[in-house]
Amino acid sequence: METLIAFVIALVVITVASIRYRLPPFLTLIGTSVLFGLLAGMPAETILPAITNGAGRIFSILGIVIFCGVGIAQVLRESGLVADIVASIQGLVRRPLTTAGVAGYLLSVPLMCGITSFVILAPILTHLHTDRQASRTLLYCAGVAGIISYVLLYPTPVVYSIITTLDLFPGHPWTIDLIALPVSLLLLIGFLLALRIRTPPAALPEESAPETSGRKFRAWLPFVVILLMLVIGSLVPTLHILADINLALLAGLFAALVTVPGEVQQKALARGTRNSGIIIFDLVGAGAFGSVIAASTFPADIAVLVQGILPITLLPFVIAALLQAAQGSRVVTAAVTSTILATIPATLAINPLALVLMISAGAFMFSYVSDPFFWVLKRMTGDEFSGVIRNYTLPLSVAGLVTLVAALIVEAVL
Repeated sequence: METLIAFVIALVVITVASIRYRLPPFLTLIGTSVLFGLLAGMPAETILPAITNGAGRIFSILGIVIFCGVGIAQVLRESGLVADIVASIQGLVRRPLTTAGVAGYLLSVPLMCGITSFVILAPILTHLHTDRQASRTLLYCAGVAGIISYVLLYPTPVVYSIITTLDLFPGHPWTIDLIALPVSLLLLIGFLLALRIRTPPAALPEESAPETSGRKFRAWLPFVVILLMLVIGSLVPTLHILADINLALLAGLFAALVTVPGEVQQKALARGTRNSGIIIFDLVGAGAFGSVIAASTFPADIAVLVQGILPITLLPFVIAALLQAAQGSRVVTAAVTSTILATIPATLAINPLALVLMISAGAFMFSYVSDPFFWVLKRMTGDEFSGVIRNYTLPLSVAGLVTLVAALIVEAVL
């Protein structure tokens, strides 16, 4: 099993390079991608195309989203309008932690991406608390909550790919939400309760801007434009292009820019371009690493390794968990796991509801260096490597185990 050994070595190299030598994630991930390809016995001429294809795929999905999201955030910071947004929220909600969790949970479904919802929420959440560690907690809260709904609820890409690949619930795909929705809400509530005990009471930031209707309008305009475009595009078939998140965020960025002076525009775009570029390169590095692993025989090797060892009811979870650790993309995890399971007739005897939950549970597990969101959180929270593991990787793994238990209960009862 060359690929399994290569994978373990790759994880060790990334961890040491990141913690001990503090190398930039992009260099670490690209270099390790080449190393993995060579150790896994991949033909040399296929390694670099896999790297560039993986990097390009992530850029095509998230490049515009990250640039616009960070750009909007920078415009709000440079113009001082974040304080107006914070004042509005503080006037309505006295529990920033609940606000962060619920907002992250709800936004990731219509936006079809946990990272996108996080990038939109981050500039607001960081100003909801004066304590730096508490602000980090709010960011982690929104990030984890967004992943909970993204992994469990239909019609997000994760669940959609499972249902379509395995041809489950024909004509009634929403059936899965009858079970997945309560499970996701249970996870969200449990996560919020766990965080609340370590988050101090909210305190309004000292530098608050004058609360005028004009300033509030300018502060909220980018988000109103984004929301209106998504709603109109979803409800009016002839205008469906407006529901494209890339176009909606571009419009939101332009809306933010036209409300501020030229000097603020230039400064915000300069800093926003620099900050978004760093995040994007971290993301495409993770995409390259995941792509090389997916292009190797690693998925097939996993299936062969565990098929004859584990009970059939645990097979979907274990395959998905190992794939998630290896390549990071939850959509890829769901699609590849479903494709593998489709070739194993015995798995079709599992209750369809339980089967979807088992694969989703695996997609929660081991969200580590191959996961692009891991690096986004590290960059935007400014936390240490170990901090991201403690506040992101471990909570999601717990969510995966709870979801697995729910799946086993469904399998036993229904």
